Amino acid sequence: MNKSPITKIVFTTVIALLIPIFTYTIFQFVQSDKNEELIKSIYDRQLGSILFSVNQHCWDMFMSWYAEINTLAESFTRHSYGRLKSGLYAFNNSKSSISGSFVWFSNQFVVYALDQESTKLTLEAERAEFRNKLNSIILDLDKEIDKQVKRAQQGYIKPLAVTWQNNPQARETLLIFPIINNSYSNENVVLAGIIVDDLAYIHDIVARKFGSMNDGNLIFAVKDDSKIIFATDEAYESDYEKYEELWILPDLDIQIKLAGTTLAELSKSRSRTNLVLLVIVNVVFLGGLGYLFYNVTTEISLAKMKTSFVANVSHELRTPLALIRMFAETLEMGRVKSEEKKQHYYKTIMSESARLSQLINNILDFSKIESRKKEYKFEQSNLIDLIEQTLELYHFRFTQNGFKVEKYFEPNIPLVYIDKEAITQAFVNLLDNAVKYSFDEKFIKVSVVRQNGSVEMSVQDKGIGIQESEQSKIFEKFYRAGNSLVHNTKGSGLGLSLVKHIIDVHGGKIWVSSKPKKGSTFTCAFPLN
Repeated sequence: MNKSPITKIVFTTVIALLIPIFTYTIFQFVQSDKNEELIKSIYDRQLGSILFSVNQHCWDMFMSWYAEINTLAESFTRHSYGRLKSGLYAFNNSKSSISGSFVWFSNQFVVYALDQESTKLTLEAERAEFRNKLNSIILDLDKEIDKQVKRAQQGYIKPLAVTWQNNPQARETLLIFPIINNSYSNENVVLAGIIVDDLAYIHDIVARKFGSMNDGNLIFAVKDDSKIIFATDEAYESDYEKYEELWILPDLDIQIKLAGTTLAELSKSRSRTNLVLLVIVNVVFLGGLGYLFYNVTTEISLAKMKTSFVANVSHELRTPLALIRMFAETLEMGRVKSEEKKQHYYKTIMSESARLSQLINNILDFSKIESRKKEYKFEQSNLIDLIEQTLELYHFRFTQNGFKVEKYFEPNIPLVYIDKEAITQAFVNLLDNAVKYSFDEKFIKVSVVRQNGSVEMSVQDKGIGIQESEQSKIFEKFYRAGNSLVHNTKGSGLGLSLVKHIIDVHGGKIWVSSKPKKGSTFTCAFPLN
């Protein structure tokens, strides 16, 4: 059993759209808890990636420091002690978060530089104190340093971090790392160190990197073993969602949280927002579906008319184009030797081109008429001359299709006030219908007579004819008679509609006299005044 178009649309919409959308909505409500966990895990990973980026930046900064000190130390000899020390001073002064640095040569001597040193009177004592303290730390870390050296020889540099209590008013960390250089023998261990001002380091490097990634929605903090020593905003210590050890200063943790909310609250809010949006989508969809069904009948009717029109016009365009292309290719390849045949081909191309032009003109004029943009240029014209020129243009088509054409022009026909191009188009449409719907007896008669104060132009054929019940409808756009022979003959359904419009614009009248299987006569009357 065939379903109606409306039923098909309803069924297709429900199956293709309504059921999936409603199913997905119900699924989202059921899975809301899992969705919250998923959103929470996504944000958690994002926070973790930010902490990783901060740590990576700190590590890159340390490696740049290592490269600078390594360059200073690699050309050192006992005679360049002062040059190395001044280099270390310059290194310290260029880094606001560094308060001192040194190079240690196998416990033989140490070259170091601090931000502040004592006067010359106590300088020697200070050197001895610094050296003893440093030797003590290195001795305590002997095993760890050996491991460091082996790793460094394999290309992996990682500093040892030791709390440095030289300045009681500051929190400082000593970073110790080996210097690996081909100019040093394996027996001589060369170590280097950097004394980092922890708070300055956090402000100048750690916090600045975080600030470059923060859009104002995050709070960042640094915590030691007992308390938070730095934070970008106020927050309870227990509120921080994610933390990670600071790679370079492992006694410190970097922490992060969302500003003004928590991951749990944010995930729940986002999940709730998604559900609300889904409900809105469903409501909008149902409203649109109702609007669709409200207008569907008219649209289906229009779609049928358009489909039929496009199919018919496509066929009408394809036939002359195929003939034009076939004869043009044959002529181009030089296969036609006879001059008579060439002329035949030329005439066919001209005839089909005229037919194609007529169809295109019909479509264009119909579009202009519908949009009220069609313009006409009226002038006093000889209707018989216009008809003669058109018949001459279509002579080859008549001959090719085996039509006999008769003419009857009453003498002394006066000039008529017309748009020559529009009347030619109307006349061609009448001729075209006569050719298309004449199958058995191929006859056309064109007449021009003066009658009752008008000039009447008639086109008569002996084709299939038109039922009387349909004669009043054939001038409607897109209408085609119900005769099976009509539907087997392709057409746009615009020809007679255009003819009637043109005649109406000229203040004239058009009518048809027809009987099935006896032929039809279309008459157009043009007023003389």
